[in-house]
Amino acid sequence: MGAVVESSPSASLKKALDQNNIKELLTRWAEQSFFTLFATDPSGIERVAFVQYGPDQAAIVTLDQQEAEDLVSAVAEHNPSVKPFVKTLPLWEIARLAHSDGGIVTWHQQGTVLEGRPLAALGYMALVTSEEGGDRYYKITTLPLEGEGAEDLAPGCLQHWNDEGEDADTDTLRLIYDDTVDWQGNPMLPDLPESAVPRSSLSDGERRIFDRWATPVLGRHVPLTRDQNASHQPRLSAVETMPPALLATAQQFYELLEERLFNQSSGLKLEVAPTTITPIAVDDDGNEYEKEPVGAIRFAVQYMQQSRFGAGITSLKLYEETLRVEEVERMPYRLPQAPGLHPLPDALRGLLLRHISWRLCVLSRRLEDGLFFLGGHLQDLLSAQPDNSDSRFFSDPEDERFPFLAGFRCGENLVPVLVLGMQDGSYVCRPQQDVELDEEQVASELPQREFVVVDGVMTLWDALGSIVVPPALIEYPEPWYNGVRMSLDQTVSQTIRSLALLSFASQDDDTSGPAVSENRDNASDGKLLLKWMGAAAIVFVFVMILVGY
Repeated sequence: MGAVVESSPSASLKKALDQNNIKELLTRWAEQSFFTLFATDPSGIERVAFVQYGPDQAAIVTLDQQEAEDLVSAVAEHNPSVKPFVKTLPLWEIARLAHSDGGIVTWHQQGTVLEGRPLAALGYMALVTSEEGGDRYYKITTLPLEGEGAEDLAPGCLQHWNDEGEDADTDTLRLIYDDTVDWQGNPMLPDLPESAVPRSSLSDGERRIFDRWATPVLGRHVPLTRDQNASHQPRLSAVETMPPALLATAQQFYELLEERLFNQSSGLKLEVAPTTITPIAVDDDGNEYEKEPVGAIRFAVQYMQQSRFGAGITSLKLYEETLRVEEVERMPYRLPQAPGLHPLPDALRGLLLRHISWRLCVLSRRLEDGLFFLGGHLQDLLSAQPDNSDSRFFSDPEDERFPFLAGFRCGENLVPVLVLGMQDGSYVCRPQQDVELDEEQVASELPQREFVVVDGVMTLWDALGSIVVPPALIEYPEPWYNGVRMSLDQTVSQTIRSLALLSFASQDDDTSGPAVSENRDNASDGKLLLKWMGAAAIVFVFVMILVGY
């Protein structure tokens, strides 16, 4: 019998790739250390140094340190402005970094290339073997955090685990957290969802995987998404009682939205259409009846974009509201009234971005995985009917102080609200959280308190309706503004994915837009449900080439 010839490491990896043997990739190769090239980007962040590999940008790896040093010399000679250096990382981490930055991985001079599904599997999957010998595959993503105090946390102290097994339940996503961190006692940290799973409850094998992801060799990774040379002028100001420093996070969200989503002012349009509204009145016996129809104007903010499915433009309706003509005349800001599509006025564009920016400040502290349905979050952009006011409120897009995030003091509770503006010396506020408060918690100075306290309870709904609140009940808890949150890049990316999915899912819907209610009384119309329009998914690709080779 002849001697068994062992294949080279490169050949062994290539065989696993050719056979699409994910188990072997995860058990044999994921934690194998390789030498690879890094460089420092213009913002001072260490990143994998990509080289040109055919049409792709590739991270080069090798098991030979001398080969790696020779590569450094070759790259430096080819591009003197780049200062590459060698790092040693496990292959799973190199794969994750390359994949997240839009590249591939190639083994120097071996012809072995990691790309596509195997690259994603190495970078984002883990295999856990139970005590009974069963294998479970998990897709793992760490929640990138930023804000005051984030640097004291392990980069992967919060992880989403999704069971990729064929027999897995449909709802298998788990948020797993490091329970050695005092999440409840530190106000700068965000609240954890009730469904979050503590690390201490995991099996030994799962804890080992969690710890590997929690403290990667490279540490905290910053995605390639921000334009370091971008120069935007966020249109946000602070009211007199609000410290201007608390605007910082909302300003950064504003900049990212302009850079990545609304980077072409011509893409936002205001659709104007005449219509009628039939008011509802109540007679002396308490019976409702319809009055004569009155003239009205429907306003809709449309996001126009090039279709991915062929020539032409598709639209995504971000907001819609119908106002009586006499209400439009009473608004502090003059809106176009001629039927048709108009460029979105600059002041109204600023108001739209401020609304979204402050809403994302709220959502980024919630650590819940899900879609950011902006349609429901953009109620009351132009006007609102507070539940405890006889007068309708109208926004002033030119007043850059509004909206803003604040806390509404209710006894021991502080309810997050978006302050839309002022009415008769009080703030008009839209709740940002579902709450039920006993009557004793509701301040006696709340205007028309009897209209919001029903059967001894005040119920507020997240992003629905509005109430009038005296300035004395408004506070500014610093953790809400500067505390730890899901990174701004991740939050905006999730928003973009939400818009893309909603746009794609509604491509067969009636493009004439949401039906406008033909009846309206004095109840808050913040509960009007919007329907998303459009056919094109939004795709953003961010690639940075640090070196050429």
